[in-house]
Amino acid sequence: MAGIKKAVVVAGVAVGLVVGAAGASSAAGFSGMSKEKYDRVQFGMSRQEVLDVVGQTACEDNGKPATAQSTVPTITCWVSGIQEWAPYAHLTFNADGKLSMKSFYRMSLPAAPSMTAAQYKKVTVGMTEEQVLKTVGANSCVVTDVAQPAFPSTAGATSTLTCWTGKGTGFLDAQAWFRFKDGKVFEKNQRDVVSRPSFGG
Repeated sequence: MAGIKKAVVVAGVAVGLVVGAAGASSAAGFSGMSKEKYDRVQFGMSRQEVLDVVGQTACEDNGKPATAQSTVPTITCWVSGIQEWAPYAHLTFNADGKLSMKSFYRMSLPAAPSMTAAQYKKVTVGMTEEQVLKTVGANSCVVTDVAQPAFPSTAGATSTLTCWTGKGTGFLDAQAWFRFKDGKVFEKNQRDVVSRPSFGG
């Protein structure tokens, strides 16, 4: 699961480019996802329950409309069709067909990002989300993915806090990712906050 999450958030350049550009023609007609709907989608929901919340027209399964019978682990739900860097959510289901992970790209942005390199360096393994937000500034960050692989147990639950410096909130702008497991930081990564991309430093 951690590997999947890292692919969505840390290696999101590939996701943003491949889905936002190469996938444009296949998913151009999908729209209707929103942050409000994303928040309403809960772990343990079936595919049909998720689609009832999000809307059948919002989500795709490899370019086709997602259905309750879809078998791919992850469906992609779009806000307003496809444009370059278009906002979307990834919703991932476990082997039992229950929602176990969700992530989004640009459906919510920080209110007033201002994280500095010095603040980034102060974040250490073992900190809680509350401690990280106090360190880098709550207005600099949003939680961009959450997972509960052992649902209904919360054991092993993970999440990613994505924070920006204030030089912009685009995917290629300076930002950092703080990854949590069971409520504590276990890894941090950054791009152009302290230096060029650094994973685990």
